[in-house]
Amino acid sequence: MTAREAYVALRERWWILLAAGIVAAVAAYAYVKAPWVEPRWRSSVLMQATGRLDYGNFLALEKELRPLAEQVLQLDIMHDVDQTLHTDLPVERMLERTRAEPVVDSDQIRIDFEDSDPTRAEQVSLAIADVYTLQHNAAEQGKLREERVILSTLNRPNQAVLIWPQTHIIVPAAGLLGVLVAGLVVLALVYFDDTIRSAADVQRYLELPLVASIPRFRIAALNAPHEPQRRSQTEMEVPTTAASTRP
Repeated sequence: MTAREAYVALRERWWILLAAGIVAAVAAYAYVKAPWVEPRWRSSVLMQATGRLDYGNFLALEKELRPLAEQVLQLDIMHDVDQTLHTDLPVERMLERTRAEPVVDSDQIRIDFEDSDPTRAEQVSLAIADVYTLQHNAAEQGKLREERVILSTLNRPNQAVLIWPQTHIIVPAAGLLGVLVAGLVVLALVYFDDTIRSAADVQRYLELPLVASIPRFRIAALNAPHEPQRRSQTEMEVPTTAASTRP
């Protein structure tokens, strides 16, 4: 199958592609709006680290910040947050929904918390940062000043962002995927279809030279006297090609 034949096949069956795309998009929209699909909102808070940090060495700085980020993920901290906010969430689930990563280029630690309620996500993320900051800074007071690493929660917006489901991305992607799958199915059916439809098909499939072709024509039929309601003419299809046989 050549590229032109594939283009013609898809153009002639454009309605199939359109229908498949619409069906896939509608199905995706119905899925994301289904009651059993739980939305996920993410709220992020930044903590600034100051003190004993090697600003001249990227690897050394990451080595300093990563242990601090990992210390955020503790059940004790989640328990203190729950006692403060009374979220009624199991501390294990709160820990699963929390992420802490170092932002090395700005000497910061980012805390992400995901929840089905955007307001609760904002409250919990900020509470985690505050609880950990207080605990860490209290533990640093027993060290020498030049060895301390002090954390402070940055006063920045932590508005929750919807990360799942993103309808404006899922629905168009599903529609495009439906069109693609339908196009592949159409091309496969055309590729495996060996029906002779044109003179080119005669030479391709039979490998015989074309001698002549018989055009389509109409045969007039007389109206029967006892059937006045029937059509006076009937269109009859006649084979349009003929091929010679090799000696």
